[in-house]
Amino acid sequence: MLKPLQVLVAVSDAQGRHTLVNALTEKGLNPLFAETLTEARKIMDHQPVAMVFCETDLKDGSFKDLLFSKAGTKLEAPVVVCAKFYDKDLYMDAMGSGAFDFIAYPYARQEVDWILSGVMQRATAAAGSN
Repeated sequence: MLKPLQVLVAVSDAQGRHTLVNALTEKGLNPLFAETLTEARKIMDHQPVAMVFCETDLKDGSFKDLLFSKAGTKLEAPVVVCAKFYDKDLYMDAMGSGAFDFIAYPYARQEVDWILSGVMQRATAAAGSN
């Protein structure tokens, strides 16, 4: 049996995390949790993640710090930036920095499902080309 894909959830808001976890588990994905940039990097150093949901600001860094490794290379897993509210400039900054997508609180379940289906299609296509 295949091991479920792991998804890093670096979101501190309980309701937002709940929405994401429900969507992930219903699709057979395994959520991993981090509250800080340090915790997120530690998880990613020890196990592969298929994607990341990350708040704009963590206690010790931001989504931009997670998009790029300490060595300056771009993270291969798609990163979805999770904002506390919609802000056009923040959206443009996130997407211009290389985020896969951007969602604003409250996270609409339909939007999360749409993002997950896009990432899963991408992962399937990448697996087929290997």
